[in-house]
Amino acid sequence: MKLEKFIYSILESKTKSFLVYLITFILFILSVLTFPTQITKAKMLPSKDSDTFSIYVDLKDGSSINQTKEIIQCIVKNLQKEKNITNISAFIGEGQPLDFAALVKQSALKDKESQAELMVNIKKAKDRNITSYNLVSNIREEVQKNCTLYDANIKFIELPAGPPVLASIVAEIYGGNSFETRRDFALKIAKILKNQSTLVDIDILADDDFIMYELEVDNNKTLISGIDLEQLKNTLYLAFEGMNISVINDKNVQSQIPIFLRLDDSKNLKDSSKQSLQTKLQTLKIMNNKGNMINISELVSIKEIIKEPTITSKNLNPMINIIAETNKDSQIYPLLDSRNEMLNSLSNDYEVIKTNLLNLAFIDKKTGERFDLVFDGELKVTIDTFIDLGGAFIIALVLIFFLMVMYYKSFAISGGIVLSSFISIIGVIFAHIIMDLITPDTFYLTATSLIGFIGLIGINSRNSTLIIDFSKQLVIEKNLTINEAIAKATATRSKPIILTVLTMVFASALIANDAVFGGLGVALIGGTLISYVVSMFFVPVIIKNQLKKIL
Repeated sequence: MKLEKFIYSILESKTKSFLVYLITFILFILSVLTFPTQITKAKMLPSKDSDTFSIYVDLKDGSSINQTKEIIQCIVKNLQKEKNITNISAFIGEGQPLDFAALVKQSALKDKESQAELMVNIKKAKDRNITSYNLVSNIREEVQKNCTLYDANIKFIELPAGPPVLASIVAEIYGGNSFETRRDFALKIAKILKNQSTLVDIDILADDDFIMYELEVDNNKTLISGIDLEQLKNTLYLAFEGMNISVINDKNVQSQIPIFLRLDDSKNLKDSSKQSLQTKLQTLKIMNNKGNMINISELVSIKEIIKEPTITSKNLNPMINIIAETNKDSQIYPLLDSRNEMLNSLSNDYEVIKTNLLNLAFIDKKTGERFDLVFDGELKVTIDTFIDLGGAFIIALVLIFFLMVMYYKSFAISGGIVLSSFISIIGVIFAHIIMDLITPDTFYLTATSLIGFIGLIGINSRNSTLIIDFSKQLVIEKNLTINEAIAKATATRSKPIILTVLTMVFASALIANDAVFGGLGVALIGGTLISYVVSMFFVPVIIKNQLKKIL
């Protein structure tokens, strides 16, 4: 057999054996270097191609519902130009019906006139020639450019491929002596994040200071005018807020229909000015106990105050969230760039301390205030997942090593088997590079890719064990030399090994294009193919000097 002669010639020649080691080492180094050079990019899971997405609109607190409607109308007008969009639903002053993404994005808590959500449905995947995440990326810039009125923040929300999180990148800001100083520091961090070209929809989840007006009733004047205080307060509440006063039962609906009463649209002011509120009050009148109509504006004064901010906390610690989404990129790369910028640009005003993983702490050199920056969101899930899977991979290697030690009574042979299994990472990485070249979008090394790599350890170990056991048998029963036995065993076992490899390749090809499990399929294809090469050439070379010790 030609393969047997070729393998035997390698085993007999020290130069050729060294060349096998050298080629393997070079390929391994090249594959590992693809990570720092970003030729191969890592991500928890690739983006999901779905049939819907949402748009969240947040204006400054205190903005009127008319301003919110104006922005919604602008967004809808721009979306209607896209032929792949089928229908749009708008929810003003409330969140949309909860979906997978909105479960943790606090949609159910929205009740302000300055908030709105749009639910956008698009054509089914088979009826369009673009993925949903590329579609969102294409329309995001135009919508935000044309419709960001009144300093509104417009965010595009896609259904997550993995666990739902608040955002792809969440920067939690803790510390500071007050909410104001914490918010000022959050503004500096948000400004740095905005410098990254692949980070979009950046928002600080903290209230800005704004002026609001309180209606203060003059009790003495009201009583002198012969008006009941409770009646006046109820009238004001009905005029501006309204209330449910009763329900209607209908046999055709599942729930009772509430009757909501409000005097008129006095609540919906033309603008947020004091004059606009005063004008509305002048239109309201109330009857006293003598039957005379009294203008409410004479009994109520308008008091100007600064709205107290909403304080958010986590684990009883006050904090502010800064959220950001990625546009056609993994979370880790723009975050690393922005983190380096934080270290460089903020070091003049703050003493920067690296705490744990990517987190940082900043101590103001003037005031001594300490701010802790903790990264969360999908980035945190990604890091935790890769750490857990990396630990599982190491444990699998250690267990296989000790299992082989128990079987062969040789640390060297066992180490060679484990090493040959680990080298299959070459095939996994290069398979991802090839897929990245032939697919229109970036093909990431994902969590499912690592699962496939862990699964390959058993396959590769089995191939090595087959060759070692058969070589040992040939030496004992056929009296062949070690090199002859290894060459013959390898050539003989090549057919069943390649059949197993092809079966794995064909089966894995079915899921190679899947959004979630594509990484698993590609890892199995590349890993099993390289495992065949490793079994044919690397394993014979690495065991030839150790086989005689277990005879």
